[in-house]
Amino acid sequence: MRGFARLACALAVFAGGGACTNFANPTMVVDLRVLAVAVEPSEIILDADLSDPTMPVVDPANNPPLTVTPLIVDPAGGGRPVTYTVSACPNNPFAPAPPGSGQGAGAFPSGGARTTVGSALCDPTSPTTWLLTADPVPNGTAATVALTIDQLTAAFMTDVFPDQYGNLHGGFDLGEPLTLDIKVDAGGEEIHAVKRVLYWAQRIDAAQKPNQTPRIDTVLAYARDPYNQQPEVPVSIVDPNMPLALDPGVSRRWIQPSPGDTESYETTIIDPDTHRAVPYTVAHETLRYHFYSDLAAWNPGITSSEPPPGFVATQPVHLEAEFVANFDTIPTDADGKALATIWIVVSDDRAGESWTTRQIQLSTR
Repeated sequence: MRGFARLACALAVFAGGGACTNFANPTMVVDLRVLAVAVEPSEIILDADLSDPTMPVVDPANNPPLTVTPLIVDPAGGGRPVTYTVSACPNNPFAPAPPGSGQGAGAFPSGGARTTVGSALCDPTSPTTWLLTADPVPNGTAATVALTIDQLTAAFMTDVFPDQYGNLHGGFDLGEPLTLDIKVDAGGEEIHAVKRVLYWAQRIDAAQKPNQTPRIDTVLAYARDPYNQQPEVPVSIVDPNMPLALDPGVSRRWIQPSPGDTESYETTIIDPDTHRAVPYTVAHETLRYHFYSDLAAWNPGITSSEPPPGFVATQPVHLEAEFVANFDTIPTDADGKALATIWIVVSDDRAGESWTTRQIQLSTR
């Protein structure tokens, strides 16, 4: 089953290794970044009539518009105007697998058994690249975009590849992870982010339901006992409308997001005997939590609702990460204070993604 990969350097940083000490910690945001992209809905079941596969018949109600909301941060931009556009194109099954680039959580859906989700951006010269936003959209504003049935048909017909036995697979039997190319413009500085939206031409089985985006309802903050590593009292709820004020000289705090609802879901896998796609039920989806800040680093940078494959959890799985500020490097005001913004992004297996934002007041004295 397909997931998303991170650069080895990023993995070493998150694991606390020293192999990448010459590189910036990716959990600290110092430049123009796309940390996440929320798309609603993130999974669409078209329930198409495929009597003629080249001319599918789809009820318009089954092809809703997409609401696209990127989380774009620009801490060094000084308030400059930032806009974005959204283009779409078929998944390229022959492109390199997504390497991860520090450009946010990168929530690539599993798409069944596929390992063929490419990381390529949309080719602006291709006839199967479609600009979905008529004009640049101001940062902080959601864009509502729509794909036609003709465009989706082209996407399904383009995303086809042979397996090692010569059987054809692709979007038609493993789900179509349509590519959204988010181009961000900040006064001449330009970056891109890739987001996937998962389309199914037909319902896998009666149990299949579209993905529901996970949410973070509350955020807790606490110190840990240095001997038993248990949370010390008091445990604070971080108010979304008021900064959490740490005591003078305190630069660390454990931050714990509330657990999102984990769903079971239907997907497809390749049967090892018939080499055909067959339904498969995932009992518990995996939610991944990514931590970012403009003034601090995190350890670890990613936590997960499920243990790694092959591991059996003998204790509760920890979702929290430690916020770690360095008073020697962060800018402070005349009173020795600094206000840090934190972003916690939660993403699931099927392109569902959301985030919450908080602030932490630091004081050197």
